[in-house]
Amino acid sequence: MRKTTLFIGIVILLFHGVAFADWEKIVAKEIDGYFYNLSDSKMEPYKPEFEITYHRIGDEIRRVGVYNTRTKEIIPDDTVYKIQRQLWSDPTKKLSLQATFDKMNIRAIGQPGTDSIEILTFGKDFVLSVRSTGDHLTISKLKRIK
Repeated sequence: MRKTTLFIGIVILLFHGVAFADWEKIVAKEIDGYFYNLSDSKMEPYKPEFEITYHRIGDEIRRVGVYNTRTKEIIPDDTVYKIQRQLWSDPTKKLSLQATFDKMNIRAIGQPGTDSIEILTFGKDFVLSVRSTGDHLTISKLKRIK
């Protein structure tokens, strides 16, 4: 009985450890951004004001919080993005020896609102965001700070 209990305990600890090993916190601060209005076809820069926190868990990325650096407001969030593992540049793909991690990116797609789609690209030291809604497109570059 003790051996069975010990075995079950070890198995639970191993699975528990594996589940938390595939987790990463990413914090990125907006450094550049553009707003494209589809109705008048004008693209204009906007002043960066957000710091965003993501959690990567397995094949998902969750945006868990948005901090507005201008108003000092924290906006809780739970947007889920699905990592696109089928892409050639995904780091889990086995590439030639010439490929470096700097050229490999994790890309994820999510729906942050009822009428919007967002594509995130996570690089070694940056995050790119392209969000499209029915009437505008927003492009922003963020610097990873964690």
